[in-house]
Amino acid sequence: MRPYLFVGMIFLLVAGASDPPMPYGDYSQWCSAYGTCKESLGRREAERAIEGYFAVRRLQATNIQHRGRFVEAEIYNNGRLVDKILFDRKTGRIRSTY
Repeated sequence: MRPYLFVGMIFLLVAGASDPPMPYGDYSQWCSAYGTCKESLGRREAERAIEGYFAVRRLQATNIQHRGRFVEAEIYNNGRLVDKILFDRKTGRIRSTY
């Protein structure tokens, strides 16, 4: 096994042990599980959906920026950045930008 591959695997194990799992293609409660909303969420509704989704997981969503249909946010765990996400206001889909 190559040394850099081994070191990378160890890093992922250590880093993953302390961080809660991040969403990948998950949906907020504001829209259906099929990824459709009756209407695009407004700016404030989108912010509440993001904040609520992560609050349940004991994480904080901050630095929320609107970019047309999409909303970007940084996710923090105990003051440490753990992810950056993209929220689709039309479908309610949340995904990591990493």
